[in-house]
Amino acid sequence: MKVATENLHLILTDELYKVDEIGATNQTKPPEPIQSEELPLEIKAVTRSPGLQVITEPLTDTSRATLTKLLKAIHQDIETTSVIESWQGAILFEKTLIFGHQNEGTKLNTLQAKESYQILHTHNIPFLDSHKEAKIKLWLVLKTWFNA
Repeated sequence: MKVATENLHLILTDELYKVDEIGATNQTKPPEPIQSEELPLEIKAVTRSPGLQVITEPLTDTSRATLTKLLKAIHQDIETTSVIESWQGAILFEKTLIFGHQNEGTKLNTLQAKESYQILHTHNIPFLDSHKEAKIKLWLVLKTWFNA
């Protein structure tokens, strides 16, 4: 315990205590915003990495096997493709394939081009496994998108 407390004075200084006192009495002005010609971070465009990103629900062994075959058909490898098994994923790549996440405005199997990236929404993988017609529609779009 002595080692832990003997260097405590290095991080707890009189200035830190004074900051607490100033904050408590509310006698200081808030700092002026920094004037900058750059845009705020929220508005800046994010540089997208080249390649494919897959966003999907958690994969079972069967759906992983289906995804592996699908990626192989478009000359992609599941080991080098960014696969996010959560709906919380951010779009960080130029091409993003989203399985199963949709709302009433989502057009399935229709390529959507945004600023510097492209998104393709489709059915979830178990649905594609059990519906051959849906898998064929997806394949036709993927074949054109990846020149496969």
